[in-house]
Amino acid sequence: MDDTLSVENLFAGARRFAHLAMAAHDRSDHELFALHGGVAVERLAKAALVAKNPALLLEMRGKVDALLHLTGVKPSESRVHTVGAGEAIARLRKLDVLSSDDGLDDLIELRNGVAHSTHGDEGRELLPALVRTVESLLADLGKDVNAFWERWAETIRLALDEARTELERDVRIRIQKARNVFEDRFEGLPTDVVTRFQATQRGTFGIALIAGENSLTLNAIMRCPACDGPAKAIMEGQWQREAESTRSTGKFKMNGLLCPLCQLTLTGSDEFAAAGLDLEQVNNDVLDEMMQFLTGGGTDRTSSKVRLGEPQAG
Repeated sequence: MDDTLSVENLFAGARRFAHLAMAAHDRSDHELFALHGGVAVERLAKAALVAKNPALLLEMRGKVDALLHLTGVKPSESRVHTVGAGEAIARLRKLDVLSSDDGLDDLIELRNGVAHSTHGDEGRELLPALVRTVESLLADLGKDVNAFWERWAETIRLALDEARTELERDVRIRIQKARNVFEDRFEGLPTDVVTRFQATQRGTFGIALIAGENSLTLNAIMRCPACDGPAKAIMEGQWQREAESTRSTGKFKMNGLLCPLCQLTLTGSDEFAAAGLDLEQVNNDVLDEMMQFLTGGGTDRTSSKVRLGEPQAG
């Protein structure tokens, strides 16, 4: 049998396409993720079959030349056609290597072009199926999971973490994806250069008056939970001046985060909590500075006298 159908070559090809699939997943390119993920599963499934007996790759309607070739009895002079991904998976299910998995079936359908594109969250839904299948096949082949996935080992661990809720897994996976994006963006640069660049991205907050006179949207800079760089936190709430005082108080809630360096986005209090961010720890210094700008310093800065685009004293 030629080397192209050896366990080693099939395994190496599976790992290459699995990495391409995860790179596409990092970019949220769900079509490429499904395509490359399906190829990875097909090659790894064939490697598992070859490890048991190369003849298991034979199409039932194949010619006897293919059987002789796969069993190593006599090399074939023509191209040998092996089973497709669906049949390889079906045979491994009969051998109790793989179990029934609708997610895996969907992935293979997308790989084969039965379904022509992915939409919405489908790419996220297919990741666990890919991970479960690869884990089962690696166990059958006696291969190490971390060595197979390399830089994506943490993403894979999170995808299989049943102790977390679906939302927690999703947010944690997105954070890990953002870290990979950050590493790719600054690959090869010294750490101090990256740190200095991050520092240059720290800017002052911006504010905008919306709706009612005391309703505000506050954009502040906070640490990104993925890359530790400066991310823009979007906070909304209301503020009011305390009676007989120049001091103002405000109650804000964070409802969005966007990091320009790693592209991480979070929306809503549930995603903030899943990311491990304490919503109660709003930067009081930033809020005080904003309120002083609006109302303090001995200058009347009520919202009725503050107009966007008009300079104010102080």
